[in-house]
Amino acid sequence: MREIPSDVDVVIVGGGQAGLGMSYRLSEAGIAHIVLDDRERTGDVWRERWDSLVLFTPKRFAALAGSPLPPEADPYPTRLQIADYLEQYAADHAVPVAHRTRVTRIARAEPTGRDFRGRFAIQYERDAHPGTITARSVVIASGPFQYPRVPRVAAGLDDAVAQRHSSAYRTPSDLPAGRIAVVGGGNSAAQLATELATGPGAAERTVTMIAPAEPWFIPEKVAGLSVYWPLSLFGILDSPADSRISQYIHSRGDGILGTEAKKLVRRGQLGLRTSRVVGAAGRALELANGERVEVDAVLWCTGFRAHYPFVAVEGALTEHGGPRHDRGISPVSGFYWIGLPWQSRLDSSILHGIDADARELTAAIVDARGTDPALASASMGS
Repeated sequence: MREIPSDVDVVIVGGGQAGLGMSYRLSEAGIAHIVLDDRERTGDVWRERWDSLVLFTPKRFAALAGSPLPPEADPYPTRLQIADYLEQYAADHAVPVAHRTRVTRIARAEPTGRDFRGRFAIQYERDAHPGTITARSVVIASGPFQYPRVPRVAAGLDDAVAQRHSSAYRTPSDLPAGRIAVVGGGNSAAQLATELATGPGAAERTVTMIAPAEPWFIPEKVAGLSVYWPLSLFGILDSPADSRISQYIHSRGDGILGTEAKKLVRRGQLGLRTSRVVGAAGRALELANGERVEVDAVLWCTGFRAHYPFVAVEGALTEHGGPRHDRGISPVSGFYWIGLPWQSRLDSSILHGIDADARELTAAIVDARGTDPALASASMGS
């Protein structure tokens, strides 16, 4: 098990793809750092997703800097292939990750026997044992997808109605037979609605997808090529978050890659309602358009909320508890974020876009030191 030092140049909170990508660039710059991750193994965040999960990005765009996915990976990698890839990536690049380490509080460090002004104190628990590490800089790489969001109206449904958030769903057998509502308008909702409508036990279910607006289905291929290739070729995939094309795409909401769910709707195998869920009573969901949808179970694909209770650094969070930043750089000196949707580019939240943001943040960290990275501390050993 990796030893956690008492002091280091940079602490990265979160050992998923964003944390690994950030570590790669910090190591390249010769900046000493450690990654604190609360999982047992690198990649566990992917192992915990639903069994049939497949990335909607092709493997060329699902890799981190320095290592492509292995040749045997599927064209659209599975969750286990990504999990194993990340674990191997951490080993290949000697990422200094400390597992089973949950960060409990980040605050400004109090001056002690040496001058800790401008440093941070990161408190953590590891195997039920508390500890503290100080650092010049902190990068939050735990992502925005940690705390499931379920509408309050869900409490109005009868106890007999089975309810589950997509983060807790693994297989169709998790839900009972009968009338199933999949609430959400993104890729997760479309993938899971399709699985429930066509997978094992589908004959015993009537599945309805309830999207807040008309779903935006994007073909997987254009002229026989993955749609990601023209998006990359024409500079759309990595277009700045404030560009016109990015703002247009952002305003359209989550695009659903692939048209399988759309075809099922046309064939009558999958129901579709385009309205927001505004209430629930008994065994029915109440929609903004006045409709009532009778249900025996609800799968909430309603996303996640930003929640960083461990951040106790004044000015680091917005009044709503979300990250306060400009392209990942906090107004608090020495505090950074990575892996956020629309952080700086259209693709900031997918594996393909992590490296560009990691490069920018590494440059900002080096610049803040006012030193040549070659003179910075050497990366941590095992």
